[in-house]
Amino acid sequence: MLRLQGINNKYTILNLAIKDLGLSAFTNFIGINLRFFTENTLNAFIFFNIIQADDPANRYDIHTPSPPDIAGDAATIITLTIAYLFFTSYNVRNALNVTIRNNNKMDAQYIKAVKHLEACYRWVKNFFLVTVAGFGVYLFSKYVLSTGIDVVFVEGNAISNILGIVSCLLQICYPFIFVYVYCKYVFANTAIALLFYTFFFIRNLFATGLLGFVTYYDLHVVAPFLDWLTILILLYSIGCIMLHHRASKLFHKIEFKG
Repeated sequence: MLRLQGINNKYTILNLAIKDLGLSAFTNFIGINLRFFTENTLNAFIFFNIIQADDPANRYDIHTPSPPDIAGDAATIITLTIAYLFFTSYNVRNALNVTIRNNNKMDAQYIKAVKHLEACYRWVKNFFLVTVAGFGVYLFSKYVLSTGIDVVFVEGNAISNILGIVSCLLQICYPFIFVYVYCKYVFANTAIALLFYTFFFIRNLFATGLLGFVTYYDLHVVAPFLDWLTILILLYSIGCIMLHHRASKLFHKIEFKG
């Protein structure tokens, strides 16, 4: 009887850890969607004056960080912090320590359960690190590089022009990181993943103004129109969560068969 209670306790420890890892991945996924909302959907709201400052002299502009942008980015940082706290929770650390201490006392069933825990841990770790890396590049491009060019360098200066091109290239490329982790979480098929990559590539070509190299027209205003389509991404996210997509099934409860 005591042996059975001890076994059940070990499986309870593993299940609590897997639950926290699943919550970490889920919170991380919410952070990714907040990034889409802040950078894209909110951009459309500001451009079409759905969200706008009361004072005409302090109107929000889509080309510079505004209070709604900053609030959205702050919310994303808080969400990713919560994801990190789940990832490094006591339950996760305790489960990993228990498996290390008991590695000489494992039967085949328990070894399988531990391997499942380790697979979940590696998956969430990679998922979180890639998300944070992408968000770091996003913040650097938005608040340091783009703003710094406007403040420090004179427009038309050779250095500022080079940094401007670097900034545009970063703005085109870093959304691919978020698309990658987004598709990884929902286990999007190849067609949907390709659609997401194509959409953000075209959208950011317009947003950065790089199409100005091939046309005389200023086409950056097309980006806010395309940003309305990101609402579909948010709805797709809700649908995936409600239908229990494959990522959520990854963190399934371990059943002990005594």
